[in-house]
Amino acid sequence: MVKALHITDIHCETHKLKEVLTKEEYDIVLTTGDFECIETLEVIHESDADVLAVTGNTDPPHIARRLKELGWSIEGRIVVVHNLKLGGIGGIEPAYSLEKLESSLGNNGIDVLLTHYPPYQTLDKTIFGIHVGSKRIREFVERYKPRLVLCGHIHEARGLISDGNTIIVNPGPLFEGYYALIDVGEKTYASLKHL
Repeated sequence: MVKALHITDIHCETHKLKEVLTKEEYDIVLTTGDFECIETLEVIHESDADVLAVTGNTDPPHIARRLKELGWSIEGRIVVVHNLKLGGIGGIEPAYSLEKLESSLGNNGIDVLLTHYPPYQTLDKTIFGIHVGSKRIREFVERYKPRLVLCGHIHEARGLISDGNTIIVNPGPLFEGYYALIDVGEKTYASLKHL
């Protein structure tokens, strides 16, 4: 069993980020973008945690470069950590990283998908009641059936859902104090948290 801390939509909120990183126990930090400030990456780096990440739509190019320098970026590629196969779809160029990820997978499956954008008609409903998630990511999830999908982007769509095969988690934005703890193993358990 691997205990993952899932954070997303930090939006430069380093104070709450430090609090979460020191408050919880975890094996790995999985983050799905919208860091916005380089300082957020340095706070995570100082925690000495194992980290995997994708960018968000508000992240400037220097954030993507720093994620690669740190060895954290899994956009468009597969990594195996703690016997789990993880892949990522970034928020800056989602179509490009999705295409690269699909070509890496071929007909193989995946355990965990990190994506900034939620799959369409999942945890993607705005305050206006409109689903704005990605149809391409929904198709990817239906095809590859990851056991866990971690996303963010839609701040008000905090929650977790399961279709029996896949659990999708949007912990809510960290800048408002939200995050998730997830035990990933033969059975996966997720809990939404708030500071």
